[in-house]
Parts: sequence; C-alpha cells; structure tokens
Amino acid sequence: MDPITSRLEPLFGSFPEAVVFLSCGQAVYANETGAQLLQSQSCPMDLLFAMAEHPGGSMEIALGQESYRVTVSPFDSGDLLILRPLPKAEEKRHPFSNSVYRMRECLSNLNAVQWRMRRVLEEKKMSGDLTQDLANQSRLIYQMLRLTRQAELTQELNDKTFPREEGFDLALVCQGMAEETAWLADLAGVQFTYASNVKNLAFQGSKSLLTQMLLALVSNGVRAAGKDGTVEMKLHAESGRCVISLRDSGVGIPEDRLATLFSGEAPEEIPRPGEGAGLGLYNAQRIAALHGGVLVAQSGQDGGASLVVSLPIVPPASVPARNNPGYDNLGGYSPVLIELSDVLPWQAFVPSNKDE
Repeated sequence: MDPITSRLEPLFGSFPEAVVFLSCGQAVYANETGAQLLQSQSCPMDLLFAMAEHPGGSMEIALGQESYRVTVSPFDSGDLLILRPLPKAEEKRHPFSNSVYRMRECLSNLNAVQWRMRRVLEEKKMSGDLTQDLANQSRLIYQMLRLTRQAELTQELNDKTFPREEGFDLALVCQGMAEETAWLADLAGVQFTYASNVKNLAFQGSKSLLTQMLLALVSNGVRAAGKDGTVEMKLHAESGRCVISLRDSGVGIPEDRLATLFSGEAPEEIPRPGEGAGLGLYNAQRIAALHGGVLVAQSGQDGGASLVVSLPIVPPASVPARNNPGYDNLGGYSPVLIELSDVLPWQAFVPSNKDE
C-alpha cells in the first residue's frame, strides 16, 4: 500500500460517498465508491480536474443519470473531492400543448403586419417618433417567440420527439453563434469574445437540440454579465471530448440558486425582464445528457460564474460539404435575436434596409 493510500484509506475507505484524491494530474486515490464511479463512462477525468481548480467551494453536477454535490478541499499536495449523491428530483412535465405552434404562427403574422404598417407610414411621412414604438412592439413579439420556443422544446424533450441526428460541423455552429452574439451583446453593453483550439469539428448529433443548448448558455452569460460586463466563450476539443465553456463577469450564482439552477424553476413566480422562465438551462442540461455529456455550473469566489459542457465527440459517417441549416422552426427569425430579446435595447429591433 502506497503512503497516500495508507493515510487516506482509514479516513475515507468506509465513506458511502465517492472520495477521489487528485495530485500531479492523476487520480492517486479513490475509495471503493469513488473507484466504481471512475470506472463508469459517465465520469470524465477532465471534468474532475476542472472542478479541482476551484478548491474550497461546492457545486452540483450531473453524471449520467445521477446528480452529485461535489466539495473540493486542498489536502497535502493535491485536492480531495467528495461526491455526495443527491436524491432524484421528480420529473417535471410542463403543461404545454401544441397550441404553441399556432401561437408562433400568429406572432409571425403580427410582426409582418406591423412592418407593413411602418412602410405605409414612412411613405406618407407620418412615421415621426413611431420608430421606437414599433421597435418596442417588435421586441415584445420576439420575447413571446422566445417563450413559445422554450415551451415547444420542453414539450419535445418531455415527449421524447427528438429531431434527427446528423453529421455537422460543431465548430462552425459555435463560431457563427458567437459572431452574431458579439454584435448583439455590444448593443446591450456587454463585451462578448470567442476562442477555439479547432477550426472544424465533425460531430454526430442533433444539430437543432445542440443549437438550443448553446443559445441557453449564451443567453445566460449575457444576462448574468449585465451592462459593462464581459462574457468569454471557448471551445476546446481534445482526446475524444469537446468542452464548451462560457464565463461571465457578473455577481456569481447564489448558493440557494445553484441548487435549483437546472430544475426548470424560475427564480420568481413571475419572471422579471432578463430572467426568463427558468427553462433555458433546465433544457440545456437535458440536451447535454442526451448526447452523453454533462453540464456543470460553477460560481467564482470573487464573482462571476461559468457554465461548462463536456461532450464526447462522436465522428459522423459523413459531413455535408456545406453546413446545412436544417429545418427552420422559428419563422425565419434570428434565434440569437429571439433568445436575447428581453435584454437588448429597442435599436436592435429596427430593421435595416436589407431586411425590408
């Protein structure tokens, strides 16, 4: 028995919780429960090392079908991780019906009628100060489209009516979303940056669902950062896994909110502007799990928070030569503009000449 094991085994060998000791880039000790967890495919080592970078704190993670409360403590020349299993939350089924499809159609038609009225007013030189009023009305329509899409997505996940899997370039999807988010976030006073260690990443999965997951992460980061804040988005692919992370410069996640962040519960009975309906990260975690991955939230000790998704890279049999956008279920509207609609100023909803 090596010295480290001889010291830790009497202390933690009988623990019912999983205990893992990390040192020098390796897992040098694990009790019986921890060893079983490490041997399972649901517990990637890179995730444990990422959590060990935040000693002195605790966080919730989902590994496979189980959820854990993880505490990280400095111990000699390494870090001691204790993973306490959490009771399974009762599955929530939100009472959304197929009427959301009809609602989206009506909102799309309303938006089209609104801008036809705008053109008539401009032709008659009667628009005057109505530009801001019309833009505010359009912003409200986008907010309703956002809630409608969240309802649709929740129902799809509840009913297990998932969009088909396909081969696509995940790096291009991330880059495209980041580029659009950067200029929209700038309108809200948020500096958004993106970095990746790969230009292309062939990936097999549901492009529609993963796009919705990315939208939820981006949206959460911009909302949390607030005016004059910053958001850093990164994509890192290595050794058969890809990690997508978003770090914001906001106030962090309160301990009581961290416990319910992925529960599907809104922080208020009636969500305030900028808070949403509580479904974004709830669905994002479910989408990550459907692709064999995990979504973790971390709150920094000095403020700010990070959302980290770790996904196994499943190479597709073939990737389209062009990045096929797939079925558009948003009526032609920008999904990023819809997702950020309640944190953007009215100027973001004034159409340019090319939009008319």
